[in-house]
Amino acid sequence: MRSQEPDPQEELFDVVDENGRPTGRVKRRADVHQDGDWHCAFHCWVVLQSDAGEPAVLFQRRSQNKDTYPGCLDVAVGGHYRSGEGFDEVVREIDEELGIAPPNDELIRVGRRWAEGITPGWIDREIEDVFVYRLREPVSALEPSYEEITAIDVISAGDIERLFNGSIGQVGSWRFHVRSDNTLMEPMTAPVTLDDFIPVTDGYWPKGTEAAVQVLRGLEDARLILG
Repeated sequence: MRSQEPDPQEELFDVVDENGRPTGRVKRRADVHQDGDWHCAFHCWVVLQSDAGEPAVLFQRRSQNKDTYPGCLDVAVGGHYRSGEGFDEVVREIDEELGIAPPNDELIRVGRRWAEGITPGWIDREIEDVFVYRLREPVSALEPSYEEITAIDVISAGDIERLFNGSIGQVGSWRFHVRSDNTLMEPMTAPVTLDDFIPVTDGYWPKGTEAAVQVLRGLEDARLILG
């Protein structure tokens, strides 16, 4: 069962330095994003075998109410470590965002990422622990948080590669809109371009897709290697 989240702006984060070492300071999320403090986050990519037998990656489309990158496509599950939390606690984000609770040993760690985003309204500096989960149940069985996510987009790994290497300017997504009761509508095909994704400068979207596909194929040394 999905747990209730506190007011996001009132969440308390442990402030870390640029190397991820604790500073001993604890601040509200709103203040961390205002002041540009480094803090820790959890990302979980979700990969699956499509009906056509091809690797595909599941992305979430962020709610328009998000304080960062509203309406953009993002990693399937993304959230912050609250003050004092470790891995065993932060995995709650999967349940909170997708309505599932996979066993911890099915989450494959592929690396760590330093991400920095700056706009006139906030400064977001995250150190992200990146994991991959192979989805075996149907996408339609997910119950994404309507408050967090407006739609689920499933895109073939090959199309993601072609989109980001410039071979094509638009790909097709298998899109599931989220109802207010957290269930998914029937899927529809929808166009996706580079502009749909949160902007990055380190190749995260194609490189993350590569790591996710490695996990799907059972490679024991799957790694996220960013440019």
